[in-house]
Amino acid sequence: MPYKGVGPMLTDLISGQLSMGINGAPAVMPHVNSGRLRALAVTGLTRLPSLPQIPTLDQSGVKGFDASGWYGIVAPAGTPGAIVAKLNAEIRRIMQTPELRARLDNEGAIPAAGSPEEFGAFIASEIARWAAVLKRAGIEAQ
Repeated sequence: MPYKGVGPMLTDLISGQLSMGINGAPAVMPHVNSGRLRALAVTGLTRLPSLPQIPTLDQSGVKGFDASGWYGIVAPAGTPGAIVAKLNAEIRRIMQTPELRARLDNEGAIPAAGSPEEFGAFIASEIARWAAVLKRAGIEAQ
């Protein structure tokens, strides 16, 4: 069951009103780094470079568990290919800068930058994967 929101969940975890919660790394990393929260596991299949000592849930015995959050940059359908290619090249260049990589690492993010085609295929695979989870659980769109 979802909690009342990220802020209330973090407040209740830090104050001891909750004993455990699951949230994205960017929200919890400052509190883990300060020692106010203790990370038990990460929900992706890969350990975070910024917290290499923290196992994944898969490594902790919940085999196959993979619920990684991700962000991406998209453009409106019909954007000319030359513009998409230019944006992609600049985004990939920026993703390699030490400043951005350090910031993403500090937030518990694992940067990835590929081609527009690779990202489109990834989005399609995520839609199919989570649609199958919803179907197995009997959850219908409202």
